[in-house]
Amino acid sequence: MEKEHLKLIKMNGNKINNVSEYWKYMDHDVSAFTIKWNTKESQMFLESKTLDFICSYILLTFKYGILLPHNISELTNLKQLVNEMDVKSESINSPIWKKFNYLYNYNNNSLYHSLLFVQKENYEKIFAEKIVNADLLITYEDVLNMNDNIYAEPVTILFFKNYFYITFNADAFFDTLNNKKTNGVVDNSETAYLNTPRLNSFLRDFIILCFEYGATDFEFEKLEYDNISEQGILFDNKIVYYEDIYDLLPEEHKYKQFKEIQVELDDTNYKRYMERKKETK
Repeated sequence: MEKEHLKLIKMNGNKINNVSEYWKYMDHDVSAFTIKWNTKESQMFLESKTLDFICSYILLTFKYGILLPHNISELTNLKQLVNEMDVKSESINSPIWKKFNYLYNYNNNSLYHSLLFVQKENYEKIFAEKIVNADLLITYEDVLNMNDNIYAEPVTILFFKNYFYITFNADAFFDTLNNKKTNGVVDNSETAYLNTPRLNSFLRDFIILCFEYGATDFEFEKLEYDNISEQGILFDNKIVYYEDIYDLLPEEHKYKQFKEIQVELDDTNYKRYMERKKETK
């Protein structure tokens, strides 16, 4: 399957030279992945494991380059850094939600950035940047310098009293695009191949992590796009994970932290949940 995908990329005749001309901001949620803690016991369990959960979550963000925290820039002494977070909030009592707000808080807003492989005008090569706005290709460094409003985050995570909500604000991960910018269908597979499998692996591992720490329910809302499933975003009508393709990528297109960062995950609870879910259908 992986070789077929590589062949697809090489045979691509509609090469995009500037992805910002085609990637489009969505004024609505592209899809919704919601992980819930629906019982008092499960919520208390997550609260009691706040430090371990957040440390594992941060490791996953750096492992895949997805939803990188604004206020954590290194992984050395991570437990100490998380434990010493000076979080003040009168409106939130829960320590875990306070700390999650802290991860992404920037000028009283949430700053989400993910590492995407892009191709810009006058640049021949595809290269990686920390993207905040996938529509205008505004980078993380741009935002820190311009202090402006932020839209079209490649991936957004919202965290509430008892659930996480992940959605997308741009179509950058789709292998084909059909929006107001494209004026017809455009092949986006060359960059999507380098970005979408990482997103799928991150999403899968994040859900597993949540169930490892007491999550009780997972809901997927498809909304209006057929190329999204509860396993992630489809590539050529299939789910592709980053471990499926990593060794096949050229060195310049490998996100090296994927191999360097190890996160121990136990998917037992998630498998049990999925089995129970099938039985009730």
